[in-house]
Amino acid sequence: MKLKFQAVCTVIILFSAISCGKGDSPKAVADSFLKAFHSQDFAGARKYGTEDTGKLMDVMAGFSKMVQDSAQVTEVKYEIVSEKIEGDNAVVMYKEEGKEGEIPLNLMRVDGKWKVNMTKESLNGAEGGDRMDVGATNTDSTAAATEEKK
Repeated sequence: MKLKFQAVCTVIILFSAISCGKGDSPKAVADSFLKAFHSQDFAGARKYGTEDTGKLMDVMAGFSKMVQDSAQVTEVKYEIVSEKIEGDNAVVMYKEEGKEGEIPLNLMRVDGKWKVNMTKESLNGAEGGDRMDVGATNTDSTAAATEEKK
């Protein structure tokens, strides 16, 4: 009886360790972030990001509220292609259905947990992530040039 109890406890502990380790991998965190992000659950996506990512999710939530009535949320299908870990940094590559090429998603380890690390620059394509350009961070160079001529 005692041996049976120990075997059951061992199985439970092993299962818990495997489950927990899988849930905090860069790939798993990226998947959770992308699910929330693509369904426009920016508060949910915020949970998987760094402080900078959280600020961007707050901005995107504000934009989402402004266009909420005129735009419908469409499900974006994606596939995680690869995961590359170098120390406390990782890059998860994914593909979106209907788009060419792979999209990088940067992550970093913060307090022992993987977090998506999105910056304004990565949204605008400086880091290769030009597929998520929100447009609000771009300036109208035509208007600025017109003002300079006056």
